[in-house]
Amino acid sequence: MPILESQGYDYFWRPTWGNNTPPFYAWFIRRDSCGRRTHHIHMVEGHFEHWDRLLFRDYLIQHPDVAEDYQRLKIRLAGMHPNDRLAYTKGKTDFILRVMAQARLDYEIKTLCDHRW
Repeated sequence: MPILESQGYDYFWRPTWGNNTPPFYAWFIRRDSCGRRTHHIHMVEGHFEHWDRLLFRDYLIQHPDVAEDYQRLKIRLAGMHPNDRLAYTKGKTDFILRVMAQARLDYEIKTLCDHRW
């Protein structure tokens, strides 16, 4: 943590099941001179949600058109909810669920094809 904090990052932790349990990931945020978030770093230790995030990321990399749709959605939601992170996050949920369903299907198909005899 000291290395990131010395570079201007603030450290937060996210609980797994509430505030009385150990964190499942560390979260670092860097802000610009106006206090706006510019960088996020998430550190995860062996949690199942981590793999979903990587699958989502990889799907967006492989499908730039979907990534552009996601970018437009995030920009629109940020404009609609500039000070309400919860509403912003909820606004992304349906999109993410649809993309994840497709990403899982694609992954399963690829896995089956890769393991054919």
